[in-house]
Amino acid sequence: MNYNSVLYRKHLLSGGSFLNWLKLLFVNGGVDRPYLPQALTVSQLSFLTIYLRIVEQVRFGGQIENCAITKPPIFIIGHWRSGTTYLLNLITQDHNLGYVSRFQAFRGSEIFLSYPDLAKRWTHEDFRGQRISDNIIMSAYSPCEEEFALANSSVYSFYHGFYFPKNMKEIFKKWALFETVDNSERAAWKKAYMKLVKKVTLGAAGKRLVLKNPLNTARIPVLLEMFPEAKFIHIYRNPYKIYASAHQLFQRLVASLGLQSISESEISHNIIFFYQQMMQKFLNDRQMIKPDNLVEIKYEDFVGHELAMLKHIYNQFDLPGFEDAKDNFSQYLQSQESYQVNQYELQAETIDTIIEAWKFAFEAWPYDLPDDIKAIGIT
Repeated sequence: MNYNSVLYRKHLLSGGSFLNWLKLLFVNGGVDRPYLPQALTVSQLSFLTIYLRIVEQVRFGGQIENCAITKPPIFIIGHWRSGTTYLLNLITQDHNLGYVSRFQAFRGSEIFLSYPDLAKRWTHEDFRGQRISDNIIMSAYSPCEEEFALANSSVYSFYHGFYFPKNMKEIFKKWALFETVDNSERAAWKKAYMKLVKKVTLGAAGKRLVLKNPLNTARIPVLLEMFPEAKFIHIYRNPYKIYASAHQLFQRLVASLGLQSISESEISHNIIFFYQQMMQKFLNDRQMIKPDNLVEIKYEDFVGHELAMLKHIYNQFDLPGFEDAKDNFSQYLQSQESYQVNQYELQAETIDTIIEAWKFAFEAWPYDLPDDIKAIGIT
């Protein structure tokens, strides 16, 4: 299926900086021939909106620079497909909390303060309907990962790996693990990320932000340098489910957003590598977080006990407003009662690979192969 034609009328980078786009083309070796039409669209739209970004910088550049983050963010972390979106959508029913919306991340990352209505309209026109990874219905106002906004406004995002998948692994090492960057590049990432957080804080009228981003699972040290009192909610899930669901997600993202071609085996290899590196790094780094600032949730325990878990989070983080938002939480949970999860199959050799490569995860969080994943090739 051509997911691009179904779900994304225009490439996500169409809402980004033209200069950023040129840099990405240079550092990633350009695009493959079949994707030239998408690349031309990105070039055209990012160029035509230069004026809007200039206006935004002139009008709000000083305010963004001087914005003080008085309420440390709440970071929702966990590997892709761990339930981070479900938790984000639920907790942001509390209107005392701010978040990055789709219109701020997709088509308005650099113009949403000056032209919010335009950014919302473009996002609604270009990115409507179900989320690409599952059956969740999204709108321009829906909460979103700030990594998409970072990818549109800078060269410092892992999500460029979905756009230039031939370099996905190296981009992950660079902007998720910070393994292959020098001090100046690390400082540049922090500057770009802080600017984004300040900008969203301005748009949220100073509310405490909830930022959901799987990549931040591997970024604990750098995030604590920036926000020493930040709160972290880590949600984890059965690794077999993670692999099966993430494999589908990565396939669809590369198919819909990729400007280069890679094989399915490369995608599979990357998922094994990313989970291994990301989760091992988190297990090593989580001791850096003050105990009162970290809550860890097992997804399978969270589903069905959401209100109790939320109350625990509010109590541990000393957050106000749980009782006031309780009805909103309940209404959202009721709206999700008919949601149908995806069904998956795994080959026997894939199961063996997961057991071997992710042994550390099964030691940290004991899981068995779930009954609702069909194992192919096992007698």
